[in-house]
Formats: sequence, structure tokens, C-alpha cells
Amino acid sequence: MTAGPYSNEQDEQDRMQRPNPNLFYTQPTFRADSPDLDKLKGQGQSDWTLDTPGIGLALALDYYRFEAFATKHERDARCGPTSHRDVRYHAATAKDLKLNRVSLEMIACGHDIDHPRFDEVVTPLFDAAFRRLIGDLVEAPKHSEGMLASSEIMIARVRYSLKAEAARGWIKFPVSAMAVFEQGDADIMERTVAWLEHRIELTASPSLFDPKPN
Repeated sequence: MTAGPYSNEQDEQDRMQRPNPNLFYTQPTFRADSPDLDKLKGQGQSDWTLDTPGIGLALALDYYRFEAFATKHERDARCGPTSHRDVRYHAATAKDLKLNRVSLEMIACGHDIDHPRFDEVVTPLFDAAFRRLIGDLVEAPKHSEGMLASSEIMIARVRYSLKAEAARGWIKFPVSAMAVFEQGDADIMERTVAWLEHRIELTASPSLFDPKPN
């Protein structure tokens, strides 16, 4: 059967979502006998707070992600222990990504903004995070105020939040940074926020950037 226009468009979208096979990846592994794991057992996630015993491991499960690097040497250098006692990184293969059903928006950029190939590695990851933000924004209730949608991207083990917020009839796209377990360099974080803000300006359609909500 001949594929129609929609099928061709969907195939292209699928290709865009696949991790770059020419990059090198790490994956986080979590200690099976962590004391925090036992503390979390039997507790409903809906009841978790920052005071919940073992919450540090629950936060780490969300914080540490598969990472992409430009070279094998740099990938290998980032393997090993992290700042969380129950988390270690190991080299990952294409098979690991496939088995874990890892998509672009689930991958972190291993390099910081000063790396010579930073743009190459981070751009498709940013594009995936921004597509998710816009997709959620389109589905958000109309005539709303405050945060309408959010997405995030991990860069050099720092979490960067991309948000769409409505205020006084206009939609803004603020970016913020937060390092939870790892030590983030303040200057690098500030410059990365500026890079992301600039990318949003370049990427966002004029119909979506600072428009009035319907």
C-alpha cells in the first residue's frame, strides 16, 4: 500500500525522535539494596513529600537519566559514582536505549555549554523538550493565568525547566535552572539559561511566542 502524506510526516517525526546512533551514551543504575528503597515500600507515591523517609532515592530516580556524549572517551570519563550514594553510571549501548524505550526527551546532554560540540549534542534534545512544551500548551485550558505547560531538559546533570506562563493576557516562556544532587557552576548555569532562552526565541513560531491567549 502506498503511504499517504500523513504516513510520510509520521515517519519523519519518528526519525527525529530516535537517539543519534553516532553519539555515546551512559545509563544510571540504582543500588538494589539501598536502605531508602525499603523505606519507600508500602507508601503511596501520592502521599510523598520532601519529608518522606527515603525520598532522596525517589528524587534520584527522576533526576538521573541516560546521557549523550560526543566521544567515547568523554562518555567513559563520566561513568562511575555520582553525588548520590545509590546511583552509578555505566556505558550504554543502542540495545540498552531500545530495551528501556528511551526517546529523545528522556535523554540528558552530558556536556556543558563550553564543550566544542555542545550545540550538536544538545539541539535535538532541546527540540524534543520544546515540542513537548508546545504540545502541552496547545492542550492547556484557554483563558488561564499562571503556568500553562512545562517541560525540562537535563544538561551536565543540571535540570533546566522550560515553562509557558500566562500573565496579563500574554504568554511568556521563562527558563530556570536547578542542581539537586550535583554541584552546578553558577556561571555555566546562567549562560546555559541564556542559551536556552535564545533557542526558544529562534524556535518558537511568532504565533506562539508572546501571543495573547484565545
